[in-house]
Amino acid sequence: MILNPFTPDRKSGVVYAVEGLHVDVALHEGTRLPDFFFGETVPKGEIGSFTVIDVGGLAIFGRVLSVGAHASQADALSNPRPDWSVPTQARIQLLASLTLSGSSERGILKYPRVGDPVYAASNEAITAVLDNTQNNDSSNIPLGHLTVSEQVDVHVPLKHLFGRHLAVVGATGSGKSWTLAHLVESIEQRGGKTILIDATGEFHTLVDLATHVAFGSADGEPDGTKIVGVPHRYMRESDLNAFLRPSGGAQLPKLRAAVRSLKLAGRMELDDRAGRDVPAEFWNLLADNKTLIKTGNKIRVFEQALAHYSEKLQHPHAPFRFNLLPQQIQNECIYPTGYTKSEFGKENANELGYVSSLISRIDDLLKTPEVIGVINPQQAIPNVYDELNDWYETPQASVFRISLRNLPFANNLREMVVNILGKQLLESARQGNYQAYPLVVALDEAHQFFDITVGDEYASTRLDAFDAIAKEGRKYGLTVCLATQRPSDLPVGVLSQVGMTIVHRLTDGRDRRHIEQASSELDHSATQLLPGLVPGEAIFMGVDFPVPVSVKVQRPVNPPESDGPNYAHWNMHGT
Repeated sequence: MILNPFTPDRKSGVVYAVEGLHVDVALHEGTRLPDFFFGETVPKGEIGSFTVIDVGGLAIFGRVLSVGAHASQADALSNPRPDWSVPTQARIQLLASLTLSGSSERGILKYPRVGDPVYAASNEAITAVLDNTQNNDSSNIPLGHLTVSEQVDVHVPLKHLFGRHLAVVGATGSGKSWTLAHLVESIEQRGGKTILIDATGEFHTLVDLATHVAFGSADGEPDGTKIVGVPHRYMRESDLNAFLRPSGGAQLPKLRAAVRSLKLAGRMELDDRAGRDVPAEFWNLLADNKTLIKTGNKIRVFEQALAHYSEKLQHPHAPFRFNLLPQQIQNECIYPTGYTKSEFGKENANELGYVSSLISRIDDLLKTPEVIGVINPQQAIPNVYDELNDWYETPQASVFRISLRNLPFANNLREMVVNILGKQLLESARQGNYQAYPLVVALDEAHQFFDITVGDEYASTRLDAFDAIAKEGRKYGLTVCLATQRPSDLPVGVLSQVGMTIVHRLTDGRDRRHIEQASSELDHSATQLLPGLVPGEAIFMGVDFPVPVSVKVQRPVNPPESDGPNYAHWNMHGT
């Protein structure tokens, strides 16, 4: 394609100052530009519009950041005459280099000089800079059209969107959720695989497009939504400690011992049900309530049983009965061998006192059905991982939506469940399960699940599963699409792993600075444009994207239910 970006009818001014990646331009001819040229709207120096600068036959592509006139022209501005053109000036951010053959390159191959002419960029020039984002084929996702030109559609290759993780950020009401819904729908249309973790339940509108599962209950969910649980056996020791919050003194060792004892009892029961022989003396360790007693000579038998099942007990997800934990912790406080005969089988009052608060805490959890029903679900409630694996193995299933709408915030349950899920996904990815068919995890309200520390001053745990996915998941075919209204609450290290960012309106200065720090494509002057973006409009930028551009995002077919309360239903008091 041969370009002619320097059409005289598009000339708007000349360069009069050059500073780094910015030039100042005198727009002495901008007001005389036609409104349309060969059917295209011709921008006349509007903020956000694109320009090309003729630098010895090389077109330097830029964007207008600011426009103004000198204070001395105030009278002319307030009392314009038909024959009087008020001189204006603009600051332009330099973005890319464009040759007349139609090839473009990020960066500036040759810097403008004072006196170089400036032209309003044509759609042809913009399309050339955006490279192959205009090709609407199966490897590209249509995202919308340029804000400055509705005639230029933007299609982004899948590898640019999800190859290095993706972030969708924006204030409430800016269109962030609509963009996420459109991305999920686009992946579905191309037969991809997406897990959508829906923190608020607003994506229930996907209905037949997704496989829906929910924690707690299916209230407000589509018909056919399955209630699922996250069995406690999927908790690693750090997860269990974060959930139960044992103190680091006496409680933590007793909790570890109790879990180990219950896993041994569970292993014996599994072998017995499977028809495998269990040494008779091992059964003597079990009390009538299925907890395990280790007093007197039973200590030797217990050690033999541990050695016998050592390999199977090392599995991180070895099952045990969570509801027996309080009694088993109490059992761990019984005097073992080595004490006087009168103390065999008696509780150590001091040790029992140290762990009494932990036992009470677990008892309270066992009496809280909305919590215990998730981590210790009844046998009829399926495991979320089994449902997820069945979905992944089903070719025609594309979207797996996990609703957290009815999951309580108590005991950091939401953060715990999402963190455990993230660890399982990363473990599966490390085993190579997603290499052939990549998996995208779309995480709404992502700031709630990154860099979270739970617990108290006695015992705390950092929940960092998705931090780890952001750092290493890409090489295993597991990528994250994170959406948040508070990017400042995300670690800069996480945003630095993102290959492409879709930035909707941001009004908070901390959020804008955070995005600026994490992105080399968006400088301070460009972030000033973010508060002025209208709903549905976003700036697309990334290491694999040619230049940052403002796009009016395409409306999703199934928009999420993200409207707030309707206060129009309020009536005046007394009416």
